[in-house]
Amino acid sequence: MLGTLGLWALLPATVQAPPSRRTCVFFEAPGVRGSTKTLGKLLDAGPGPPRGIRCLYSHCCFGIWNLTQDRAQVEMQGCRDSDEPGCESPHCDPSPRAHPSPVSTLFTCSCGTDFCNANYSHLPPPGSPGTPASQGPQAVPGESIWMAQVLLGLFLFLLLLLSSIIVALLQRKACRVQGGPEPEPEPEPEPDSGRNWSAELPELPELCFSQVIREGDHTVVWAGQLQGKLVAIKAFPLKAVAQFQAERALYELPGLQHDHIVRFITASRGGPGPLPCGPLLVLELHPKGSLCHYLIQHTSDWESSLRMALSLAQGLAFLHEERWQDGQYKPGIAHRDLSSQNVLIRDDGSCAIGDLGLALVLPGLAQPPTWAPTQPRGPAAIMEAGTQRYMAPELLDKTLDLQDWGTALRRADVYSLALLLWEILSRCADLYPDSSPPPFQLAYEAELGSSPTTCELWTLAVEERRRPHVPSTWSCFATDPGGLRELLEDCWDADPEARLTAACVQQRLAALTHPQEARPFPEGGLRGCPPLCPEDGLSIPLPTICPYKPRLSVCHVIVQQGPSSRNPQPCTASHV
Repeated sequence: MLGTLGLWALLPATVQAPPSRRTCVFFEAPGVRGSTKTLGKLLDAGPGPPRGIRCLYSHCCFGIWNLTQDRAQVEMQGCRDSDEPGCESPHCDPSPRAHPSPVSTLFTCSCGTDFCNANYSHLPPPGSPGTPASQGPQAVPGESIWMAQVLLGLFLFLLLLLSSIIVALLQRKACRVQGGPEPEPEPEPEPDSGRNWSAELPELPELCFSQVIREGDHTVVWAGQLQGKLVAIKAFPLKAVAQFQAERALYELPGLQHDHIVRFITASRGGPGPLPCGPLLVLELHPKGSLCHYLIQHTSDWESSLRMALSLAQGLAFLHEERWQDGQYKPGIAHRDLSSQNVLIRDDGSCAIGDLGLALVLPGLAQPPTWAPTQPRGPAAIMEAGTQRYMAPELLDKTLDLQDWGTALRRADVYSLALLLWEILSRCADLYPDSSPPPFQLAYEAELGSSPTTCELWTLAVEERRRPHVPSTWSCFATDPGGLRELLEDCWDADPEARLTAACVQQRLAALTHPQEARPFPEGGLRGCPPLCPEDGLSIPLPTICPYKPRLSVCHVIVQQGPSSRNPQPCTASHV
């Protein structure tokens, strides 16, 4: 059990390799399954363990200790694969994570200085005299010293709280001076519905937890097995029952099955250890990980990049679409948290959209009352969105059209889609004929760094109307130098009404994948998706009504296709 719980450091990567390397202590106890040695370069071994490791993907070290009644024992030390919250600490301050047995507790720490994971400062409760001396200073017995530590901790907590309040007030003032949106207070957690949720959920004895693959603010995603098949298990704490119920209600909507949406398997209750059981969502697992992690590790050719881009657009178009099929009604759905962390890579290289925790059912022809858990409770809920880096300008400056919020949320999703398409194309080797693609960067990372503030994003995307840089070499597959640029600009336009629909983006990308299927655009200007080269008459007639922008140049699209070229099925992407 301890071996499977020891891999707390194996989280999906979110940032590119740092320019300066962090050096950490590396150690793995016998019997621990898996290894984190691939996250860094092992240094020359000394006379014995522990060894050193130079991190490849982060500036962050980690350590895991097992505290029993008698002693503390180190289980793992090494590099994290990304700079997660807590990595800014200069020292190793462990916190409890799991209970592999009734008499032992796993403690983990993250820190951001060289060899900071060699020792820990303390483990609550204090260790006994049998604790190894190499694991750091032990607590000195004595009531007076214990009381002094308590008072010191209370003082530091109050000081930190006061500092946070001052920083929040200064940020609010700075945003007001710049004319940007004021940060809104965190929404109050939804009260429990009062129903006995645990009685409604089965406990699955055959459900096995293997290792943590992602930790969020309120949930933890595990890799595991159910009846011998690999699955992803999204575990909710007891305080997030309402969030679980809303996401489960959305996954269970009729007709939501699609190749490019992460497949829902079942809902359950349980946990990896003796801790209180919480609600679980069991979903399909995509071992290749998130789109972000994949793009950090790999470049792609033109055909593979188009497969990822087209499948992503197909998945979003399916979510947005309202349809009746086989007597079942599927409403339109806005995702509201599209990011390269919430898109997964399937075995065939296409994408699958996941993490519907913030998704909303949109107004349509019919909405049975059973969908109430997914409905917004007012303007504040409609404005709520996910990763702020991918938030549309109208969400950043709080100007979303609340009169037609269903259409407005679809347009905000398309803006996020454009940023993901840019990230995919930025790693396409064929678009850089004279050089290698640059290291992967998230949208706006080149302009604002890895952790932009709301004010910085507002200034860049709303006030200055800037977007990620589109290199001139991206014209290598079309004589029109604005071909790909025009597609992106039609998706991330500052005016939401000027953006394409997800269905139109799908058709544009399909035309690039299979240009031989394009037919002359009908004379008389039937309204449809903007043709790629209208003066040349190349387009695919569509029933979808999309904004039309006349092109001023004549172009011919040229696509290199391999023998395995095909039209990929709609795909979903997400980190579950």
